[in-house]
Amino acid sequence: MKHENHLDFVGDNLAINFINTRRMVEGQLTDTLQSDRDVKAWLKRLEVPVAKGSLPFSDGALLQRARELREIALAAVRDRKSGKKPSLLALNRFLEAAPNHAALTTDDAKNIRKTRVYGKETVEAFLAPVAEAVADLLANADFDLVRHCEGNACVLWFYDRTKGHRRRWCTSTGCGNRAKVAAFRARASQI
Repeated sequence: MKHENHLDFVGDNLAINFINTRRMVEGQLTDTLQSDRDVKAWLKRLEVPVAKGSLPFSDGALLQRARELREIALAAVRDRKSGKKPSLLALNRFLEAAPNHAALTTDDAKNIRKTRVYGKETVEAFLAPVAEAVADLLANADFDLVRHCEGNACVLWFYDRTKGHRRRWCTSTGCGNRAKVAAFRARASQI
């Protein structure tokens, strides 16, 4: 992944943003995660608390398991959204391998923060913050507000945090704008 993309943040939820790492780019379904380095960079950009330093597992293992976790998350979100009981076995395997502990950090005497520190002994442990975000979404989210973009051929999801809960598109400048232009053209052709 070469650089930060605004679409990394449109889901308004870490788990949904992770699912959205597969998206349409110039009409083609594209996986933005192409290497272990891409996975680590994406996690860092979204401020996911992960262990620092070199990883003790083989090259490509992080990418493979991240993609597997993403598919597990997507299937569970689709099931939950459609009112079906999601399969939780695979997600629970990620969660079981999630050693972590609390840690306090501070910049000065007044600002003390409590954070979670995760292990990195296994790929599952390294991806634990994302697995926990998926679990939290499935258990605690209002699925009336978890939505799939209404854009034609768009694959992105989002958590509608708008005041009126009327969000329909991944972005107003992307799919939203295309839908408005299409509606305008349709009205203009009827005149």
